[in-house]
Amino acid sequence: MHEIEESESMLNKLISRRDFLKKTAIFGAIGGLGIEGFALEPRQVAITNTNIFITGLPDDFDGFKICQLTDVHHGPLISIKFVEKVIEKANQLKPDAFVLTGDYVSSAPKYIRPVINAFGKLKSPYGTYAVLGNHDHWEGEELCIRNFKRNKIPLLTNTNAVISKRGSICIAGVGDYMEDTQELDKAFKGIPDDMPRILLSHHPDYSEEIPKDIRVDLVISGHTHGGQIQLPLLSLAPIVPSHYGQKYLNGLVKNDKTQVYVSRGIGMVGIPVRFSCPPEIAILTLRKRETALQV
Repeated sequence: MHEIEESESMLNKLISRRDFLKKTAIFGAIGGLGIEGFALEPRQVAITNTNIFITGLPDDFDGFKICQLTDVHHGPLISIKFVEKVIEKANQLKPDAFVLTGDYVSSAPKYIRPVINAFGKLKSPYGTYAVLGNHDHWEGEELCIRNFKRNKIPLLTNTNAVISKRGSICIAGVGDYMEDTQELDKAFKGIPDDMPRILLSHHPDYSEEIPKDIRVDLVISGHTHGGQIQLPLLSLAPIVPSHYGQKYLNGLVKNDKTQVYVSRGIGMVGIPVRFSCPPEIAILTLRKRETALQV
């Protein structure tokens, strides 16, 4: 009887030890998420580099670098000083052009003017081009439009701009998928079919609705924030604000219409945390499709 009691006591100690270790691991992970996710990672901006292969890209544009900034969400969680540091860092990369793909503000209209003024400090040989996101509509579409105009940054809502060297490419934009209209015929009005076409759309889900008979070589998007929290090693997020689940989490994605680059963005909404999903300045380097075939 005494031996049985000793065995039960040892078993209880083992169970208690396992329970303790399990709880320690859980609280350690939560603590790590707290320190890393709340304090460190949201300020550790990563620079990503991705080659984008385009059929028929003019020789002069092979190696053309586009820097994407998106989902800055200037507001209570993201200070203007932090935004200015991001812009300084982006300028140091010396891209050929900048694209801004929406959600510049959060929480109140008072944040609109400072952040768009900061974008006015972006410097590149071929300019800066922008579209609006859902938060920009919620906080003040007209105020955004006025401030982009004042900073001489073209807002490509269902319209386009052509960048020319000896050859040309088109950068077009559509209205926000949640709060505006998307009119591709207007967005590419006057653009010949043989000219490479890049489309700015804040929400990546719109790429699934592009008609197959309209040429779009690349869609550049944000909106999903990479989920803000990703499971380490799995590259999966518990929450992705997309009808297509993990598909448009982040990075370069191909569907049956086109290819889509989805940036993790700079800022945060909801829970002020990023874990295994740092903020991103994306450099997209255009490459001729023939170059890809030779690799």
